[in-house]
Amino acid sequence: MKSIKLLLLVFFVSFGIQAQELVTGKATLTRTSEGIYEIKKTDGTLKKINIRPNEDKHVQGTLAVLFKDCEELRQSVFESRIVTEGQLIQAVESYNKCNYTTFEPTEKEIEQAANFQGDEYKLFASIGGSLNRISFFNFDDYENLTQGQLSFGVAATPGFIGSLQGSLYFTLEASAAFSGDKDFSNSPFTTSFKKNSYRASLGTEYHFNKNGSIKPLVGIGVGLVQDRYKGTYDDYNVKGSEGSAYFVPKAGILFSLDDKKSLGIIFSYIPEYENNLTIWNGEEIVPLIIDTHYINAGLYLYF
Repeated sequence: MKSIKLLLLVFFVSFGIQAQELVTGKATLTRTSEGIYEIKKTDGTLKKINIRPNEDKHVQGTLAVLFKDCEELRQSVFESRIVTEGQLIQAVESYNKCNYTTFEPTEKEIEQAANFQGDEYKLFASIGGSLNRISFFNFDDYENLTQGQLSFGVAATPGFIGSLQGSLYFTLEASAAFSGDKDFSNSPFTTSFKKNSYRASLGTEYHFNKNGSIKPLVGIGVGLVQDRYKGTYDDYNVKGSEGSAYFVPKAGILFSLDDKKSLGIIFSYIPEYENNLTIWNGEEIVPLIIDTHYINAGLYLYF
């Protein structure tokens, strides 16, 4: 029984040491633990203040709202770079001595609020086709391989770009394209394969006439593609993949459906790059170099 009483005594003594009133008045400041405080106003408002490093990034804003009826103090705490216990004590003491007034925003705050622009974004999806212009071993003899193509992504127009918001977009796009089997007569040996392509790109788009119903656009991006091949080459099985980097210019036109949605056609072009699918048949190396450039077209829905 004595040990239980001793533990309770230690608990309450410790609690009493941690919870300590530092300032009293219209606002009371209490330290509840190291770096943690409570400010309670006589109108019943109670706020927890955490000044531990890297834990609460909104301390200044919380204090500015709490002291909104003391204009001079509200401004000073909002503009403080750091908040310490000493500054908290000084702020609460100043608040208790303040000539209280109804909150009114400053001219600077009114101007900032009027000019504030939040970030905006649109999702988009498309269905279309990809025309592969394929040659072998860097010869200028091309044949076409067509692919059906699906893509989706997001286009963001941030507030910090000011008057360009709604015209300039930053895009992230992923797409997949699939083909059937194709026989090639421009290869040195009998060649047949199908090809699937998986792409991801980052880019920018500029939408002209942002408030109009018809919006031409141009853009450019960079990305990575993985091409997967399956077929035969000179009676050897071809089954492999190759990754490449690319850049892609684009142009198109969008038609507004309502305030948020647009429907349109976008064309893009991926310049030629090389896939090395050289085969080891167990006895010798069989070279296979495929060169490809793309012409893409898609029906896009922005929403």
